[in-house]
Amino acid sequence: MNETENYQEPSTNKPILRTHIPGFDELFENKGIPRGNAVMIAGGPGTGKSTLCRQICVNQIKQGKRCMYVSFEEGKDRIVQSLEEFGWNVNDAIERGDFLIQNINPLDILRMKFGSLGGSGSATELSYKITPLVIPKGFNPEVIVVDSLTAIIAASVTKEKNYRVYLQQLFSFFEDTGSTSFLISETDPLPTRFSDSGIEEFLADGIIVLYNVKVEDQRKNAIEILKMRYGKHMKKIVSMEITNTGIQVHPDQSVPISF
Repeated sequence: MNETENYQEPSTNKPILRTHIPGFDELFENKGIPRGNAVMIAGGPGTGKSTLCRQICVNQIKQGKRCMYVSFEEGKDRIVQSLEEFGWNVNDAIERGDFLIQNINPLDILRMKFGSLGGSGSATELSYKITPLVIPKGFNPEVIVVDSLTAIIAASVTKEKNYRVYLQQLFSFFEDTGSTSFLISETDPLPTRFSDSGIEEFLADGIIVLYNVKVEDQRKNAIEILKMRYGKHMKKIVSMEITNTGIQVHPDQSVPISF
């Protein structure tokens, strides 16, 4: 089998976002994620979902790009501290305005979008209201991270209609910005579904799944590109390490997983 036969999905000439995470970009024939894609990062607790997204942001900032990290769970100080544990100092980037970290209460989103938790407002009104909340005026990020969609649905558990409308508007907004977006979703350790409602999987351009599985007598981290529109990618689960300097992916090391 030649190298090109390891990759699946149709190839396009869409510009590529290189993450610069060791080994990760090699999972794609064009050595990166198609720019402008909305990508779900799915996996169980402790699989490295937030670390992966934060490392992408740090690497983009090093390339002179702007990034925005929207957290519905952790505060800004804790996020900065977690970055420093890997040796990633982002304070200068924050001061320059190149790295924007927002901590938002998901209940506030529902109230602002729908006026109440009961839900109201047309699709046009919702689309208008999203713009200043998700991305400040005049800030044009290369990457936007949402951490996590699971927190939003937990806040709207009795009003699933609100969550679905919010998701549709959110994905539409990301498409309009042209930013490459990463949306974190908490799953079971060995997931058979990759989002809370299922609509996320339909709307997303890509799905990247992270695993922490027992192989013989060891626990191993692994990563899989399950879906990626506009880009050929490897169709196998490969080894991933979370080191003290960040994530490293090993495209040549397959990890057997039984579902």
